Amino acid sequence: MDRKPWYQKRKVDPAFPFLFKDNTFHDFAFHWHELLEMVYILQGSICITVEGKVYHSSKGDIVIINSGSIHGFLDAEPGTVVSAYQFGMELFDQTLLDLWEKNSQKLVFGRQTFVSQQKDGDIHRRLEKLLLLIRSEYYAQKDGFRLAIRARLYDLALFFLREIPEQEQQPEELIRRNANHQIMERVFSFVHDNFCDPDITLDQVADAAALSKFYFSRYFKQQTGQTFHAYLSRLRINQAEEYLSESDLPIIDIAYSCGFYSLKTFNRLFKHYIGTSPSGYRGSKSSKTSRQKKQ
Repeated sequence: MDRKPWYQKRKVDPAFPFLFKDNTFHDFAFHWHELLEMVYILQGSICITVEGKVYHSSKGDIVIINSGSIHGFLDAEPGTVVSAYQFGMELFDQTLLDLWEKNSQKLVFGRQTFVSQQKDGDIHRRLEKLLLLIRSEYYAQKDGFRLAIRARLYDLALFFLREIPEQEQQPEELIRRNANHQIMERVFSFVHDNFCDPDITLDQVADAAALSKFYFSRYFKQQTGQTFHAYLSRLRINQAEEYLSESDLPIIDIAYSCGFYSLKTFNRLFKHYIGTSPSGYRGSKSSKTSRQKKQ
C-alpha cells in the first residue's frame, strides 16, 4: 500500500498499453499519470478538475485528460458510474510524431478537454460513438478485439488531429503551466510524506511550495478547484478506504494512522465523501469478496 497519491504508474501490457473499467465513482484525490485518460459519464454527475479547471460533468459528457495532467474527481453524486479509458502513447509507435502540437508541445488530445452532450453536437456524437465501440469490443472480447480497439484508438487520434482545431498557446502559457506543475509536485510530495500527521499545517505546505501562506491558499484553489483542507481530507479518506479494503486493522487504528484526531471526525468525513460508514464500507467489501470466491 505504499503509493504516491499524486502519481500513478499503471501496469500495462507493453504490446497493448490499454486499460478500461466501468467504475461506480466517488471523490478521488488529485494525481497524474503518463497514460492518457478519457472519462465518459454513464450515470449521475461529478466534478472533474483538470489542470486547475473544474468541469461539471453529467450523463453523456466526456472529459479528456492529457498525459501528465494533474486531475481529481470531486463531489460525485451517489451512484455515479463512469467508463474510464486509459492508454499509453507508445500504442501509436512512429505515428506518435504526427500527434504532437509543434507550438504547445502537447498531444493533440489536449485540444479539447470537455465534450458536452448538450453543447458540442456532432463532435460529441462522433466521439461518443468511438468510445462506445471500444467499450463494446472490450466486453465482447471476440477474436481480434485488441486489434479492433487499437483501430478505434487510431480513429480517435485522427479525429482529434483533423476535426478539432488547434488552440493557439503563447510561449509564456507553456512556461506557466510547467512552473505550476513543478509547484504542485512539491505540494503533493510533501503531503504524501506527512498526511498521517494530524498536526500538518498550511504554513508547512506553503513552505514546501515556496509560497506565502496567504498566496498559497488562493493558488491551490485556482489549481485544483478546492481548498487545501478539503484536498487533505479527501486524501486521508482515500487512504483509509484502501486500508479498509486490504487490511484487518481496527477502524480506530485506521483513523489515527490516516491523520484523524478522533474517530467521530473520521466517521463523519468518511460518510460525507464515500456515502456510507467505515464499518458499512468494510462489510460491503467483505461480502463482495465472499461472493467472488464462491463463484
